[in-house]
Amino acid sequence: MTLAKKFLETPDGAMREAEASYQIDHQLAPQINPRDGLFMCGFWRSGTTWLQQALTTLLEAKLVFEPIFPAVPEMKAIYAYEGLAHRKKEYLRLYMPFCGAATLGEHPLRDYYGRALRSDLSGRWIRIYRGNEMESFRTRVVLKCVRSQLCLRAVQNTFQLPAVHIYRDPRAVIASARLTNWEGMFEPLNLRRQLLKPLDGRAEFFGNWRDEIKLYDEQDRVTRIAAYWALTEKFVEHSYADGKARMVLVNYEDLCRRREKVVLEIFAQLGLRPVAASDFQALDNDSSSTSERRRGASVEERITGWKKVLTSAEIAAIESVARYFGFEDRLVS
Repeated sequence: MTLAKKFLETPDGAMREAEASYQIDHQLAPQINPRDGLFMCGFWRSGTTWLQQALTTLLEAKLVFEPIFPAVPEMKAIYAYEGLAHRKKEYLRLYMPFCGAATLGEHPLRDYYGRALRSDLSGRWIRIYRGNEMESFRTRVVLKCVRSQLCLRAVQNTFQLPAVHIYRDPRAVIASARLTNWEGMFEPLNLRRQLLKPLDGRAEFFGNWRDEIKLYDEQDRVTRIAAYWALTEKFVEHSYADGKARMVLVNYEDLCRRREKVVLEIFAQLGLRPVAASDFQALDNDSSSTSERRRGASVEERITGWKKVLTSAEIAAIESVARYFGFEDRLVS
C-alpha cells in the first residue's frame, strides 16, 4: 500500500508514518548532494507524475512531490517574502515563483529549493506518492514541480543538477484537467495577477504580451488555461535559448509511443545511468494522479482522447493560442 492510500484510509496512522519518513529524510539530508538528483517540471496534466515515478524507480531514488504548494509548511515564509501572505489558496495553487537572474542568489528560494532537493521539507505532502516506507532511506532525489517553470533555469544553475521539462499537446492538457476534475482549479485564474502584478521582475518579460494578456483574461476558462500554458512555456523556451544547459525537453506523446527508448535517450543526454535496469516496466504503469477514466487507456487514447472531451469551439480556441505563441508543433495530431 502506498503512502498516498494510507493517507486516505488511515489518517492518524498516515500522519505518524509521514512524520517518521520526514525524520528519516531529515537525518539523511546532509548526505544528499542535489547534483546527484534530478529536477523535473512541466505544466499541470503533462505527464509529470508518470515520468517522475518511473525515473524514481529506475534511479532507485526517492520522490519529492510538488514542493511549491500551499500545503508545504515552509512555503508560508516564501509567500510572506513575496508579499503574498494575504492571498487566498485559490490564487496560490496557480502561483509560480519567478527568478529572471542566472541563479537564485540570496533569494529565500535558494534555501527552500536546497532543502527540497535534499528532501528536508516537513509535512506529508511532498512524500504522498512514495512507493513504500523504505524509499525514504535512499540518498538520491527526483523532484518534480508543475510550478517551477519560471525559475527552472535559476534553480538548475544554482545547484548544478540535471533537469527535465516535459510538455504535452495543450488540447490534451486541458482535456486531462477536465477528466480529473482539476479544471475548476483554474476558474479563478487571472493572467494579469499571475504574470504582471507580482513585483519580482516577471512583468519585464510577460509585459511583452500585456495587451494579449488583458484580452485573454476576458475569455473563457479554457482560453485562459491555454494562455497560461503558452506563456509559461514561452519563458522556459526563453530561459534555455542559449542551449548550454544539462536539460532535456521531453515530448509526452513521444514518451507514450517510445517509452523505454525515450527514457534511455534522457539518461544518455544527461549522463545518467539507470540503476534498476530491469524496471522499465514502471513506464507501463498509470501514475498515481491518473484519472479513473484514463486508467489502462491505450497510447492512442492518451494522445488523441481530447477529441472526445473538448468541444469544437474549445479546440479552436486552444489551437489559436498555441499557434499565436509559436507552439503549433506541439499540436501533435
